[in-house]
Amino acid sequence: MGMTTTRLLFILPGWVPPAADPLRTRFHYLSAIAEGDVLLPVWWRSRDQVRPDLREEFPVHRAGKFSYHMFLSARFPGALRKLAVFLWYLRRGLALHRQQKIDVIVAYGTNTTGMAGTILKWLTNAKLIVEIPGVPENAFRYDKPDAGFRTSVKHFFADLILLFVGTASDCLELFYPWQVKKYPRLQKKPKAIVWDFAAIRYVEFIGEEHPPYILCAGYPWYTKGMDIAIRAFRRIADKYPEVELRLMGYFPDRQVLEELSSECPKIKFMDARPNEEALKVIAGCTVYVLASRTEGLPRVLLEAMAGGRPIIASNVGGVAHCIRDGENGLLFSAENIEELAEKISQLLNDPELRERLGRRGRERVMSEFDEFAYARQFQKMLTLVQTGALDGNLKVENETIAALPGPGNR
Repeated sequence: MGMTTTRLLFILPGWVPPAADPLRTRFHYLSAIAEGDVLLPVWWRSRDQVRPDLREEFPVHRAGKFSYHMFLSARFPGALRKLAVFLWYLRRGLALHRQQKIDVIVAYGTNTTGMAGTILKWLTNAKLIVEIPGVPENAFRYDKPDAGFRTSVKHFFADLILLFVGTASDCLELFYPWQVKKYPRLQKKPKAIVWDFAAIRYVEFIGEEHPPYILCAGYPWYTKGMDIAIRAFRRIADKYPEVELRLMGYFPDRQVLEELSSECPKIKFMDARPNEEALKVIAGCTVYVLASRTEGLPRVLLEAMAGGRPIIASNVGGVAHCIRDGENGLLFSAENIEELAEKISQLLNDPELRERLGRRGRERVMSEFDEFAYARQFQKMLTLVQTGALDGNLKVENETIAALPGPGNR
């Protein structure tokens, strides 16, 4: 079967609705090599809450050659929500397969999505690709500061499910090469390196804004090391009276962070915001800091690189797959507050270093991690899954991908 006729079924955990601009989604770019459907639970409780541009065609929304199928998961109470979503994945996936045969299922994650993908693989005889989004050996361990017995139990079952779903899969989609090195049973599975899609060519290069600010973004705050960033910033804040630390994200439990920052008025909290607005905040920062305790390969790093921002990141998970220390960013040892403070001072004191790291980061992300590179990597993975080899004839398909309309090289 030619790559352009491959039919895919994506099983996504949600809850964020599709982007209003289809060019900001991976499915616009994947439309050059495949077609299919996307199962997506969304955060609305009723049809009346659906975004106006989606309301007329809801629950289906077209993006290129792919159709989103949305599910109002917030209608259900927390205890029943995962079960309702799981059953919907199965019911809707089977209905779509009956309408037109599914060739490959792509499940994002191994828990609810991965289990649904495995069952659908058995029922449809489709191939199964499982995307591994994080650091598997750290599952649930850094979600909150007071991890206890319940966290250990959740991690134990997450490992069991990972091994079960991973073994059943036809290919593991990894965000970085060493992602499952601690799982011997998965070493012989076919693997492909395809990072989490980011619409990086929409990130505007605007340079440093005034007043200068250091930015950390993400959720949950303990996983993202927001407390580490605050402690590091407080060590140097008096030396840089104009510089602020801004923390952007969803913080329903930020009491600890407020206590840590209570005596430092230059630490500001920013609410989570749509991706288009968040990208502008990222593009204007003086330094982007990723202080995470654990990470796969976060999209925000690719977005900060695309904005030409100098980056300081903890050397965890797959961070070193895109950040080369001293070349296009600076790395520090996770949870080392003193080292992070020193790196921040180093960049604040050296505008030329900031410019060089930011420029080289932008050059690398635009050449190796942009939307078109993503589609080419995904195509190679499909070739591996369908033929068992990586030496398929990719020339025509690559030209097709490059010809897709997009935001251009900004």
